[in-house]
Parts: sequence; structure tokens; C-alpha cells
Amino acid sequence: MAEPLPLDHLACRTDDWLLAQVDGATRTATAWRDDVARAATALAPLTAPAVALRQACAYRFSVWLFAAWHAGKTVLLPGDHGEAMRAALGDAPTIGDADWSAYAPATLAPLADARVVVYTSGSTGVPVGVPKTLRQLDAEVAVLARTFPLPDTAAVVATVPPQHFYGLLFRVLWPLAAQRPFVAATQPYPEALWALPGMPHVLIASPAFLKRLPPHLDWPALGGRITAVFSSGGPLPADAALDAATRFGVPVREIFGSTETGGIAWRNRPDASWTPLAGVEIADDDLLRVRSPLLADAGWHATGDRLARDSAGFHLLGRADRIVKIEEKRVSLTQVEHLLLAQPEIAVARVVALHGPRAELGAAVVLSAAGREALVAHGKAALARQWRARLAPQLETLAVPRRWRVVEALPDNTMGKTTEDALRALFATRPAWPDLLDTARSDDGATLTFYVDAALRHFDGHFPGTPILPGVALLDWAVHYGRRHYPLPPDCLGMRQIKFQHAIQPGRVVRLRLAWLPDTQRLHYDYSGADGTRHASGQLVFGAAT
Repeated sequence: MAEPLPLDHLACRTDDWLLAQVDGATRTATAWRDDVARAATALAPLTAPAVALRQACAYRFSVWLFAAWHAGKTVLLPGDHGEAMRAALGDAPTIGDADWSAYAPATLAPLADARVVVYTSGSTGVPVGVPKTLRQLDAEVAVLARTFPLPDTAAVVATVPPQHFYGLLFRVLWPLAAQRPFVAATQPYPEALWALPGMPHVLIASPAFLKRLPPHLDWPALGGRITAVFSSGGPLPADAALDAATRFGVPVREIFGSTETGGIAWRNRPDASWTPLAGVEIADDDLLRVRSPLLADAGWHATGDRLARDSAGFHLLGRADRIVKIEEKRVSLTQVEHLLLAQPEIAVARVVALHGPRAELGAAVVLSAAGREALVAHGKAALARQWRARLAPQLETLAVPRRWRVVEALPDNTMGKTTEDALRALFATRPAWPDLLDTARSDDGATLTFYVDAALRHFDGHFPGTPILPGVALLDWAVHYGRRHYPLPPDCLGMRQIKFQHAIQPGRVVRLRLAWLPDTQRLHYDYSGADGTRHASGQLVFGAAT
């Protein structure tokens, strides 16, 4: 394919092509340039040197991005809506939602300079602004185009927001520079892929999306319409990569890098070595260091990743030790996690420092099959005591986790990353949701298995001496998990055939069976125990309240 167009001239060209699919209609490059020129006029009265851009629609995002650049503004891209992020943005006005159509188009000249600052919380939860120049963005796009020669006619469709650096590059800047159309809407569910136009598509996905592909969907019906799949933003488990490759019929191209470094390497099999991208140099050290044209300068950039070199590239060995202080003692979270993963009941583990009335460690764990059997047989408290006893001879007392959360999967954001803020949120208050152990999807419904912990807030005052899970909690859980698995309408309008047969007490393993009937707009739910006891069932009617 041809070299990508330089970004500085994109809004000043005169040639035309199909640029985007927006709300069922198409937008051409000529229409896009007119929109950019009008939006630039709308921004002209702003005196602030920087603006914060928030917009989920990739088309509107691209218009405001280039309009702000042509209006001489630095564009700030916040990664979330939290208080810390708002503080980091300061007084920068927010753009993205206004209508530009009433403004006269400005006369646009090629960009002499343009900057974007991508905010990321990384693993610490503290927002960090990473500035990128137009030179760096052009270099990123050129490397992607040369490394992955995709058909010009394949439209880009994405599950990741344009706010993140991965989304900015892969679903906005690369398609624009390559004159390849893109789908403006972010695809929240795999089911949306079947509604795409009949042309071939390149899927820009997050690990979080690829890890949750429902097996019951008619994957053969996609019929080769997905010609390439990319994944970045966080680690993609090997089984998820292989499963996605089978369902889409093409390998998943994983991109390794960071907002700070840009792209570093890629691979198309989970057992393959990482191959450095064109122009990227890897230092032959225990800790990964990179030097590349994608960085702000020509020096070496140190990362926190460990690696092992081989003839084909390198393998990642995980992050370097994360050290925290607990009561003035240095504790390696990496070491604690390594010891937890050696336990036969634990498949995945992450440890986080909790700073409340006393500093302590919390561990979020995903159970193995043996762990789920032990939980059913002995309960969570007994399991936690067992883990603490095994760790005690190998760690100082303060390095042994005191608080535990059992989860079906580690909490991750839209990019598939597990942040320390997300981990701490698991321990912030008494939980409102049960410990989810397993989820199974089939053609006729979803079955969730969870452990009912005594720490659930629902047991407060209900009832002293004989704790019983309130029926309203069961209704709340049915709606919560129903929305996670099905595109339910916004409002619950009523209930039908509600039954509460046997009370649920702490320490029980319960199965929730869900089935969504779109024709009747009803969500059927059924709670049963591991021993077959029927606890509750009913139907919830959904729609849009008038």
C-alpha cells in the first residue's frame, strides 16, 4: 500500500475518499475537512492554550482534534472522569459535544506544530500527562503502515475509545492517514459485529473485549468479514488469543508498548517472540530499554519490564519488583504474588497496599478448579486461613495479606489493564456483589456461579444472629448481571412470577441462571444452590419509561 499521508496536510487537501461511517450514513474526506474548518472557527474565541477533548464518537473526536490543532490549541486527552484526572486538567475548557455546523469555515493552513497530551493513570492511579508531538504521531502512523500492510478497502472498527493512545493511533490517525474508512461508533458488545456493513473490517480490540467472546454466537456467519484483529493496552492471555483467532479466522496481532514509549514490538501468536517494530532498538539488559523514532528524543528509555532475548526477538518475563512500605518495612508485591500463584487453589493473583487506619496488604485472587472445589467444601474464611498459614514461614508477618477478595477475573479498564485504583476499590467498602467464581454462556442463557460472603453489606441488620440475604439483593443482582451479559433496555418496568423459595445464608455457593427474551423484553432469572435447592426465580420486564 502507499505511504500514509502526513498529518499536517490532512485538513488542507482537495482529494476525496470515503472517510467514515457515522450513524448509518457515510462521510467523505471533503465533508470532514469542512467540519474541521467550521469547528476551528467555533474554537477561535477560546483564549486558553489547551483544551480537554472528550468524545466517544471517533468521527466527532477526529473533527475536534484537528480543529483544535488548527486553532493553535494543545489537546489534552483525559483517560477517565475521576477527581484526580479533573485536577490534572486544571482550568482547560472541555470540548467535544458542541455543534459546529452554524459556524463559517475557517481557512486552514498546514500545521506547523501540533501537540497532544495523553493522560494515563498507569498502575498507580495518579494521572500522568504524556506529551506527543506531530512528528511522533506521524512516525507512529508510518511504522504501523509499513509493518501491517492492510487492504485500503477494509474499514476500521474498534472496541476501544479514541481517548486512549492505542485508540487515537489505530482507529483515528492511522485510518485518516491511510485513507481507510472507519466506523465512528465504539462497539461495546461482540454482537454488534454482525450488524456491520458487508465490507471487510479491521478490528481494533482491547484484551478485555477479546477475553469475553461469547461462544454461543454464530461466528461462522461473519464469513471472513474481519480481515485482521489487533490487541493492545494490556496483556492478552494465551487462551483468549487462540480462542479469538479461531472465532475470527485470523490471528490476533498483539502490540506491545506504552503511552510513554509508543509501539515497541508485535507478535501474532501467544507463544511467539516479540518482534521489535521498524526502527525500535532493544537494549540487551535484564530490564527492557528502548530507543526509537517514536520517542521525544534520541536517548534510551527505561521501562519496568523484564525480558529474555532470543534469536527472533524477546520474551517478556513480567514487571520488575514493585516495592511498597508497610509499617516502614519494604515489601515486594511481586514476591507475594509469586508465592500466591504457587498455591494450588489460586490461578491468578494481584496484591495491593491498603492504607486505612493501618497499612496492610489486600489480595485479589481468581480461583483454580481446585480452589473452587475447596471453597464449596470449606468456605472462604477457611481458605484464607490456609493461605496465610502457608505464606507465614516465607514472609514477614506484615507481608502476608490480611484482606482477601475472590473474583472471577481481575478488574480491568477498557484497555484491559488492572490498575491499583481498581484493586483498591475491591476493598474500599463492604462489597455489594458476591464473589463471582465462574460464568458459562450458551445459546439459551448465561449461568453465573458465586460465593455469598458474610462480609456483604446486605447482611447488615438482616438479621442479627441469623443472617439472611434480602430478596431485594437478588433482584438487584439479576439486573446487574443481566446488563453485563445482555443489551437490556434502560428501565425495569415490572416484575412477573416472583418467587422466594429458600433463604440464602452466608457461606453458600449459588448459581444464577439468566435468560433474555428480546421478543417479550423479559429477563428470566433463577437462583439455585450447588445442591440443587431452589432459592428464587422470576421475570423482570424491561423497556423505556415514558
